[in-house]
Amino acid sequence: MGDKQSRFRLYRGSPIYQLFVSLLIIIGIGFTLSIILILAGMLIFGADLTVLEKPAAAISDNDFAFLRYLLIIQDLSLLIIPSIIILVLMKSETAAGLTEFKMPQLKEIGLVVILTFCIFPVTSFTGQINSAMHLTDWLSGVERWMTEKEEKANSLIDLLITSNTFWVMILNLLMIALLPAIGEELIFRGVFQKIFYKLFRSGHLAIWFTAFIFSALHIQFFGFVPRFILGLVFGYLFFWSGTLWLPVISHFVNNAFPVVLAYLQGLEKLNAPVDVPLWKQATVLPLPVIISLVLLLYFRNKSKNDGWSKVNKRQLS
Repeated sequence: MGDKQSRFRLYRGSPIYQLFVSLLIIIGIGFTLSIILILAGMLIFGADLTVLEKPAAAISDNDFAFLRYLLIIQDLSLLIIPSIIILVLMKSETAAGLTEFKMPQLKEIGLVVILTFCIFPVTSFTGQINSAMHLTDWLSGVERWMTEKEEKANSLIDLLITSNTFWVMILNLLMIALLPAIGEELIFRGVFQKIFYKLFRSGHLAIWFTAFIFSALHIQFFGFVPRFILGLVFGYLFFWSGTLWLPVISHFVNNAFPVVLAYLQGLEKLNAPVDVPLWKQATVLPLPVIISLVLLLYFRNKSKNDGWSKVNKRQLS
């Protein structure tokens, strides 16, 4: 009885109340669980968090295993477990289950995979422009700090993405592609986008605001724009389909592609700079952009035909 009442209060509460409780759950349960698992990992692996500051050449096999462990427990403790708790508490007492997890059609999954591959040239193009941006002279210190953070993050990603065997690649797909795709979509689209939708009473504003937070919290400043674009795509996929599986699949494909390429081609080829000038890249962008927009319009029109827009509007009441 008590559980039902608490669920009712969170579901019927104001969006500010829902946001406050959600942040409490993430901070309280997520960080507590994360600390416990980190301490357990330190005992198991005989390592500590200074491994995050070590240069790649100084990292031992044991340190490397500990880094993988940290990445996995981060997704589980800070994203997946808290977001599932929040979604259960926010579920309407009349709902038979969590509607966010309804299974999409096979055709929709195929279209989302095509959409994700069409987004690649867009994020690559905007990423190159974003990485070439420079702050004004009086913010040169901030830019140096941002550059150092970016280089450290990239070196850690390069270290983790390296796949010497097929089974290591499978582990990397789990660690770098699958768990982050599930965890980030649960927390950003499943929790925060829904709350912001109620707060702003606008689906578009909620999607754009959530995409901004999604990109900013990655703290990779020179990749902000392409990640923001991805956040918009994931947000609209969820808003128009009503299922988290489609943005999860798109997110997974986006993360999995470089993992597979690193295994097939090697890290050096993956990180090799693009030789094609930006103006030439721009000439081929219209086709993938048009295909992407057509696919997104398909999901928007399908949501209208399925009545999903009416369901979204009822959530505001």
